[in-house]
Amino acid sequence: MSGFLFHLGFRPPALPAFFSTHRGLAQSTKTSRVGLSVRGLLQSRPFSAYPRVLSRPVQSSRQTTSSLAKSGLYTSNLRRWLSSTPRSFSRRYQTRPPPPKREFLGFLDRIPQNVVFGGIIAINIVVFAMWLMAKAKYAQERDPSAILWMRDHFHTSWKNFSEGRVYTLITSVFSHLDWSHILFNGFTYFFMATPVLEILGSRQFILLYLGGGLISSISSLTYARMTGKGDYASHGASGAIYTIVTLLACVAPKLTFQLYGIIPVPAWLAVTGFFTYDMYRTISERTGTTDTVGHVGGILAGVGYYLGKRFRLF
Repeated sequence: MSGFLFHLGFRPPALPAFFSTHRGLAQSTKTSRVGLSVRGLLQSRPFSAYPRVLSRPVQSSRQTTSSLAKSGLYTSNLRRWLSSTPRSFSRRYQTRPPPPKREFLGFLDRIPQNVVFGGIIAINIVVFAMWLMAKAKYAQERDPSAILWMRDHFHTSWKNFSEGRVYTLITSVFSHLDWSHILFNGFTYFFMATPVLEILGSRQFILLYLGGGLISSISSLTYARMTGKGDYASHGASGAIYTIVTLLACVAPKLTFQLYGIIPVPAWLAVTGFFTYDMYRTISERTGTTDTVGHVGGILAGVGYYLGKRFRLF
């Protein structure tokens, strides 16, 4: 308990009186070098009717020198003991501060936030350009090899997962096939990612984006497996973006979202509507082309991240 109090900058209640007593004794002892006693009674001489010089007992020079030497040695030793007591006491009972905790992938915090923000956009644009070139090659040469390669490495499907391409759970998050897909996701990311990035910092934002995309991909993969859709494939950053939007709505539920940049809606109502709509389409429309299961997984990932931070689970 005393080590804990010292760590916080406090001392136990008995210590100040103890140390002040010794410091007072050391201070009074210090004056003995000029003729005062330990208790300092030079000013009260009730039995002396003579001047102060005559009231002193006559001593030889050797005795005077010896007494002064002994007094000085005693005073210096006492002062040294008293001055070392607090330090030795604190050194004995004070606990060392714990070493700084190493964060998982802590080096990511050294990346500037604008680099993280622009880097994610750049990766999506590069992968989208690869899709455009693959389509152009097929349109000109009737060679589907580029498109098949892109599907093998940038689609989440049970085929890719069973063949060992587990990394497609992440690479599919940066994959968009057409202009409307990438523009809509890019528009949402551009306006929603900045406040979340400022709140979390570079490392937490990267982990949130990739983690939300990963959970979204796993949700799609699991749903395809359960419904018997072996050829079902999904891609896109919607799941990761839904995670960001949901976390922002949990942190600031009264924040106003502008749907399509026009319609003002409270954040909590917008996310609730997204979740309800995607759940309904997942249950009622099993033949749709939109990966609504991935959207639901992204929303749940955002809620889970918020609860984990709220209750300090990580």
